[in-house]
Amino acid sequence: MKWLLSLFLLTTLAHAETSILIPAFLEAIEIYGSETQHHLYLRAEVRTILTVLREKNIPLERLEHVRFSKGHWQLRADDKFDTWIKNPIHQSSDLNVPKISFHATKIDVIKSSQYMGDDVYAYFFVTDGVIPTGKVTDIYKNISSRQGFFFNATDRAIFPLIGIPAKTPQNHLIVDYGIIESDGDDIKALQQLSSIIIDMAIAVYTTQNTPTGQVLVSLRKEIKALADLLLTQNSDDRLITGSIGYTSQEITELLSKKSYVDVAKSHQNEGAFGWDYKIQFRMLR
Repeated sequence: MKWLLSLFLLTTLAHAETSILIPAFLEAIEIYGSETQHHLYLRAEVRTILTVLREKNIPLERLEHVRFSKGHWQLRADDKFDTWIKNPIHQSSDLNVPKISFHATKIDVIKSSQYMGDDVYAYFFVTDGVIPTGKVTDIYKNISSRQGFFFNATDRAIFPLIGIPAKTPQNHLIVDYGIIESDGDDIKALQQLSSIIIDMAIAVYTTQNTPTGQVLVSLRKEIKALADLLLTQNSDDRLITGSIGYTSQEITELLSKKSYVDVAKSHQNEGAFGWDYKIQFRMLR
C-alpha cells in the first residue's frame, strides 16, 4: 500500500506544473537594488524581471515582505477557460462574431470587512486568443458597507483597452480580475505592485519556447500565483479574485438581438470580519 501511495505522489508531482515566474522573480529581487548589473550569466527570465523592476522604479522596500519567501510554487490545475485556450471550440471567423466592447461598470460593497471605509482598486487580465492585455485601475477611496462606485471612463474599458471602441475576440474572451481592499496605509504600494505583475509575466514568457496556447494558459496561472504572493501578505488587506469568460458562439448568441448585456459576479466571505462584494460587467455590440 505504501508503495502505491508513493507512486501516486511521484506521478502527481511529475505532472504538476511548476511556476517559472515566481522563482525568477525571487532571484531577481535578491539582486535588485544592489550594484549588480544584468550580467550575461543571469538566466534570461531573471534579466527580464530586473528590467521591468528598474523601468517601473519599484522601491526595494515594497518587495521586502516577499524577498525571502520559499516554496515549490506549484501552479493551479487547469480550469474550464484553460481548456478553451488549448482547444478552441469555434474560430471567430466561422461565426461572424460582432465587434464588441467589454466594460467593468461598477463595484457594490454590500459588506466591507472593516467598520471604517476602505480604499479599493481592481486589476484585469484579458485573454482573447491573441496577445493578452491587462490594466490596473485608479484607487477608489473610503468605500464602506452598503456603498458602491462606478469605474471612471478610463478604468471601465477592459476589452479592447481605452482608445479602441470595439474589436472582435479571436476565439473567446476571458477576463481574470482581482479586487484589492486595503486599510489605506499601503494601498499605493499594492497598486504599483499589481501594475507590474502582468508586465513581468509576459516578459518572462517571451523568453520561453512554448506553443502559443500553452503560453496563454501558463500566463493565466502565473499571474494568479504571483498576485497571491505579492498581495496577500498583509492580513489587513483583501484580495478577491475571479474569472468571467465567453466563447465566440456565446458572444454571437448573446448579442444577436440585443445591443448590450449586463452580468454581475458576487464574492462573499463569511464570518465576523467577512465581506460581500459584487462587480458588474457590460458587454456591448
